[in-house]
Amino acid sequence: MKKIAILTFLIVGIYGAALSAQEDASFFLLPFGYDFIRLGSQSIHNPVIGAGFLLGDMNAPFTEVEQRIFALALWRPLIFTESPMPGVPNMLHNLEAIVDWRIQRHQLLFILNSAADKPVAGGLNTFQIGIGWGYEIIRRQNISLILGVSLAISDFSEYLPFEFDGVWPVMPLPFLRFGIDTRWLDLSFDFLTGPNLEFTIAPEERIRFTADMRMDYYRTMLDVICEFILWYRLFPEEHRLGDFAGVGIGFKNESEGFLLTGNEADTFEMQKASVFGTIDLSLLTIQAGWIFNSRYLVNEQSRGSPGRGFFLSIQGIIPISIR
Repeated sequence: MKKIAILTFLIVGIYGAALSAQEDASFFLLPFGYDFIRLGSQSIHNPVIGAGFLLGDMNAPFTEVEQRIFALALWRPLIFTESPMPGVPNMLHNLEAIVDWRIQRHQLLFILNSAADKPVAGGLNTFQIGIGWGYEIIRRQNISLILGVSLAISDFSEYLPFEFDGVWPVMPLPFLRFGIDTRWLDLSFDFLTGPNLEFTIAPEERIRFTADMRMDYYRTMLDVICEFILWYRLFPEEHRLGDFAGVGIGFKNESEGFLLTGNEADTFEMQKASVFGTIDLSLLTIQAGWIFNSRYLVNEQSRGSPGRGFFLSIQGIIPISIR
């Protein structure tokens, strides 16, 4: 099952906004962005439009969290200047949403992802929903472990270990969230409908390393969606401007899959790997890099590569305080 993809720039921006807030303050978030991708003769446009809400300090120690709400919804159309493959339309749609609600030691989580050739295609096989509840069994200042249960809603007929003629709409799954927050390691691991690992080495130093990894499919190593960045922060934490700006170099492997409802429910995926440079200004992130490997997949079978190329990404978020 596909897991919601939340871009790193949104989380970084939200953290920066929350640090300057009072405990009773909340933020309404307006995420925005635009990616331009060039692969051979193909040009791809990927705008980001969304809205969100944040209540509580995202950087509070685990033992001090009483209530924290993070909600976000995004629409990310993928627009090709020419059809990538016969039978694949020039415009594909990706709708994503998450609600992450923490009440003392209770954790509630809701995620939704719909990726198809229509904004709302309809049918269980066109979207994935995950609903989870967990309880924090380990609650220390620097360590947290939450265990619980979740339900995944979609069409899971092809994943069953036995023959089933019809739609299998619900699958129970474990819910796991583990966190470490120390001077030298900031780590978060989640499992709701799939694994998601994020960590930062030396988070309080001017030179630091960040990693973000997850898996939506389990076919080959190319299904590991990841981003690794070596950062240099321009100002020390005690500077009057704070730790708000940095530059970095990185590598990432990306994959996006879509259901083609008008073509007997075929699937189309685009995978690409790149090296890049990035500038982070907390509420605004700019990336530019070289795509050295790319490929198209139809029905999970490779159908060639659109070629090498480059990309430019501008992502940001506008926090609006609500009291």
